[in-house]
Amino acid sequence: MADRGVRLFGTAGLVLAAALALAGCQPEPARGTPPQGARPAPERTLARVLVKTPPAQGTQGCYAELKAPATVETVTQQVQVVPEQRDPKTGEVTQPAIYREVDAQRIVEAGSARYFPAICSSDLTPAFVAMVQRALGARGLYSGAADGKLDPATGRAIAAYQKPRGLDSPTLSVRAAQELGLYIWTP
Repeated sequence: MADRGVRLFGTAGLVLAAALALAGCQPEPARGTPPQGARPAPERTLARVLVKTPPAQGTQGCYAELKAPATVETVTQQVQVVPEQRDPKTGEVTQPAIYREVDAQRIVEAGSARYFPAICSSDLTPAFVAMVQRALGARGLYSGAADGKLDPATGRAIAAYQKPRGLDSPTLSVRAAQELGLYIWTP
């Protein structure tokens, strides 16, 4: 009887060990991957604040215009310069045709203006601009003094923050100011 109990315990122990071993073979989710069934975090981009139509008269807040250049493509065509020469008796080609390449440009999409909510000029006080400069400096985008002056270096730093995120403008957008922690967040 004792021998049978050891065999059962041994078999159960073997089954338990096999189950644990298989559980360890399950792939581990990659770091930063949300758990299954969880909603992914919203995409961090500023391009979604761009709108094609200008704000209506009397709209609250300030807006800036971003002019997108036209999209142009170059098309290369071959143009026949000299036609082929054929033998009049046999019809065989004695000299092949000569072609040259001609490049032409065409507009694929006309340039357009887009608009985005921007910080109003009345809110761009020296104290606020200095906070923007410090926030951009903390991110390694601005190296000048936080003097509160909205100079070209500050504009370049603002553009450097916004451009990789889809908004190529030196004008500070409301969303960028919110993400920098400098403006009241409104989702």
